[in-house]
Amino acid sequence: MDPSPGTRASSPEDVRASSPEDVRASSPEDVRASSPEDVRARWSEGVRRAAATAYAASHGTEPPEPRPTRWRLDARTAATAAAVLALLGVLAWWGLRGAEVTALVPTASPGAAASPGATPEVAATAPAEPLAVVHVSGAVAEPGLVSVAAGGRVVDAVAGAGGLAPEADESSVNLARPVIDGEHIIVAALGEDGAPAAGGGAEGAPVSLSSADAAALETLPGIGPVLAARIVADREANGPFLTLDDLARVSGVGPALVAGIAELAIP
Repeated sequence: MDPSPGTRASSPEDVRASSPEDVRASSPEDVRASSPEDVRARWSEGVRRAAATAYAASHGTEPPEPRPTRWRLDARTAATAAAVLALLGVLAWWGLRGAEVTALVPTASPGAAASPGATPEVAATAPAEPLAVVHVSGAVAEPGLVSVAAGGRVVDAVAGAGGLAPEADESSVNLARPVIDGEHIIVAALGEDGAPAAGGGAEGAPVSLSSADAAALETLPGIGPVLAARIVADREANGPFLTLDDLARVSGVGPALVAGIAELAIP
C-alpha cells in the first residue's frame, strides 16, 4: 500500500540504530558487579536515548531541551481560592469570638513580698463599725463624751474616759451593762451622799416612769433632758405607763433603752 500524501517514509538513515558501544549486552558478571544506582542510571539513559531516537525519526529533528515547569493559576481558580480562604478566616473568628480571655496580669499571693518598684494595691475599705456616743462624768480621769463600739459595755466607756479616778466608787456603776447611744454615765465618789446607783439611776427606790419628774428621769441611763421632757409630755397626753414596754411609744425610745432601765425603773 502506497503511503498517503504528506507522509514521508522513514529511511534507514533517519532511523539510527544504536551502535554496539551504545547498547552493550551485559554479562552476568557485569550485572552482579553493578550497584542498583548504576543499573537505574544506565536504564534511564537508555530510555532517554530511545525516546530521542523515536522523536527524531518522527519529526526529523532533535528533541528540544527540557524546560522547568511553571505553575500558573487562571483568574477563576485564583478567585475561588481567595473566597475559600476568606470563608475559613470568618469561621475561625466566629469560633474564637466567645472564647474566655485570660488575664495577663498575675494576681499576687497574700504572702508574696512586694518588690521595691511594685505599685501597692488599694485595699478594699471595710464598712465603718457603728459607734455609740455616751457622756461619762463623775469620778473618772477625763470626763466628757466617749465613743464606743455599738454593743460595748460601760467598762469600755469608763476606759475611754481615762478610767476610774482614785476616789471612784466602783460599785456605783454596773461596768458589765451594755451602753446605750446618747446615755449619761455618772460614776460616784466614795462616801458621796445621793451617789447615783448603777447605770445612773437614783439610789434607793426605783424611778417611777408615771410619776417622776424630768430631773429624776434623767438619772436613768440613756435618758437626757430632751428625752425626759418627751416622757413627761407623753404621759400628760396619753396617761400613765402601765408597763415598761409602754415607754417605747415615746419618740426616741427603743427596745435597747427599755432593757437598760429594766432594773432601775417601774411603770
